[in-house]
Amino acid sequence: MYSSVNRSTIRQRIRLFLVGLVMGVANIIPGVSGGTMAVVFGIYEDLMRALSNVLTDRKNRKANLLFLVILFSGSLISVLTFAKALSWAFNHYELMTIYFFIGLILGSIPVVVKAHNDMHINAKRIMALIVATAIVIILAQFQEESGSQANIFDYQTISIFNYIYFMICGIISASAMIIPGISGSFILILLGVYRIILDSISGVSDIIIHQTYDSIALVKVLIIGSLAVGIVIGIFGFAKIINWAFKHYPAVTLYFIVGLLLGSIYQIYPGYELSWNGFGASILFAFGILISLKFGKHDKPILDSKGND
Repeated sequence: MYSSVNRSTIRQRIRLFLVGLVMGVANIIPGVSGGTMAVVFGIYEDLMRALSNVLTDRKNRKANLLFLVILFSGSLISVLTFAKALSWAFNHYELMTIYFFIGLILGSIPVVVKAHNDMHINAKRIMALIVATAIVIILAQFQEESGSQANIFDYQTISIFNYIYFMICGIISASAMIIPGISGSFILILLGVYRIILDSISGVSDIIIHQTYDSIALVKVLIIGSLAVGIVIGIFGFAKIINWAFKHYPAVTLYFIVGLLLGSIYQIYPGYELSWNGFGASILFAFGILISLKFGKHDKPILDSKGND
């Protein structure tokens, strides 16, 4: 019996690490949200609970901390190692890659709906869905206007104020990273630092791989460090708000998340083409839906009927 439980625990931790890998990849793609991937794989509520309670819940602190360490270790590794592979996929098979993510998102919607045992439609819940969808669509319009902006940055003249700004960017983007449907990378684009951050991540990866660095490389490490400090502050702070919403307004919160997911599809939809490329995109779209339904499946509602919505 013990060995069976132990094997189950190991499988759960491996799965959590793999979900972390996917979330890390998603967070570096403008238009795709790491929070969305957490919903897709059915860990979003657990993630919010762990983030909001890890510092205050002494009884479950060890379990919450282990959950976060495993998940974010996967995210960190994927950001450092898969960024170039993902860039290759988008450069060579953009339509297929995007349709795969759209499939993941669509397949996660039934998972969200089934997360609560009272999801009947009323005016308040429909309004939450509409508002959330509108938020992502409006942000997408800003992205289209700012996406072509050039980011020219002189690493040799960086000041302490630049590092503070990167930390502030981390706080703002972290809030988006854990909200399904809103891309942290997209927020970095709006803040004008996305290309700088990508270049700095690439520089950190080169240091790890080649074991060599210079003064510019050190600046890139400090930039990522400043951003990381901001991300930690933003994630832990905003998670408490989301966890409060799940406790007091579970159904409205879930409808809001569904709206964010629907809006994110608009944000990344690339059109369609009648070709072998389009056929491959359709196959990957269906595959993405199946993966979402498979990995996000749960036997009973995750959230109970408590709340005022």
